[in-house]
Amino acid sequence: MKKIISIIILSIQMFMLCACESKPKQSDKLQVYTSFYAMHDFASRIGGEKADVYMLCPPGQEPHDFEPTAQDMAKLSQADIFIYNGMGMEHWAEKVAKTLPETVIIIEASSFVDSDNSDPHVWLNPQYAYDEMSGIADGFIEKDGVNKEYYEKQLSSAKELTDDLYDRLKKACDMFTTDTVIVSHDAYSHLCDLLGITQMPVNGTDNSGEPTPQRIAEIENYIKDNNIKYVFCEPMGTSDIMDAIAKDTGCDILTLDPFEGRTDGEDYIKTMHENIDALTEALN
Repeated sequence: MKKIISIIILSIQMFMLCACESKPKQSDKLQVYTSFYAMHDFASRIGGEKADVYMLCPPGQEPHDFEPTAQDMAKLSQADIFIYNGMGMEHWAEKVAKTLPETVIIIEASSFVDSDNSDPHVWLNPQYAYDEMSGIADGFIEKDGVNKEYYEKQLSSAKELTDDLYDRLKKACDMFTTDTVIVSHDAYSHLCDLLGITQMPVNGTDNSGEPTPQRIAEIENYIKDNNIKYVFCEPMGTSDIMDAIAKDTGCDILTLDPFEGRTDGEDYIKTMHENIDALTEALN
């Protein structure tokens, strides 16, 4: 049954693609579609005033769970560039990319990151965030070479900001007295690797399902045995489980943002500085 539904959906999508291919472009700017919030932020930072940047996954929705509609596919067929993270972050993106016209430049941002770690949340290491933005800039220049210097200048500005973030993170970790963070899902391994600390997640990488009672008991015992003072929740999704763990163990709750789908328009740089503040409070 699922196969039949997939075939029907794909047929609708292809119909919409064909129907829209002859429509004229509405703007002289690059038309850029991104998969979710982090990619939208990076593309907007590089594209600046030269690009109209759109996001497929609505703010506040988990990109792991998102499914593009036929309307989304129709819009993508008219795009200049489609940007997604990859590494399984968006399970739908590779399939979508294969259906797009050859005129659409496809950028899998994580392919520009040199890491053996399979966690898709690579952007939480600022150096890797820059690598993704560098790949995005390459795609913009390929499609719009006339504005090459502009995109290179935008990338240079991003480099200064991500370097500042990296330096602050390294200085912060020199002062840490605790080496484990209790987090709501398995999203922070790249950040933790950079800081030389360990994450203890309640849920897996895609933040789906509910943790077992055994997992919750394991985490609560660890908190009590190691005198952990804080647990971290996230801006998106329910915090009921983290609230219960905090209540059971006497911990306080802080926010650690994986920057997947903010609803307030906050950018990557400010969000990461907020993450550093929270980690510094919890681990000192």
